[in-house]
Amino acid sequence: MASLDVVFRDRYGLHPRSAMRIQQTAAGFKSKVTIASIESNGRPADASSMIALVSMGVRNGETIRVSATGPDEDAALEALRLLVENGVCHK
Repeated sequence: MASLDVVFRDRYGLHPRSAMRIQQTAAGFKSKVTIASIESNGRPADASSMIALVSMGVRNGETIRVSATGPDEDAALEALRLLVENGVCHK
């Protein structure tokens, strides 16, 4: 398992559209991807579930931990890091 911490960048927080972008990106990899809020010490949400992602209540500027387990975990983490750092919905 590999993981990284990244600051979530979307002025509206983690909402359905941003969750969909995360879900679509994660679906492009064989690895299982989860996301957890560092600030709220929340339980990791499966990145394949929009409902689980939105229910986390992540706000703009909050640090999240992205974890991946599988054959392409490093590539999955890099793709999600770039997505989140650049603003999931491009501000």
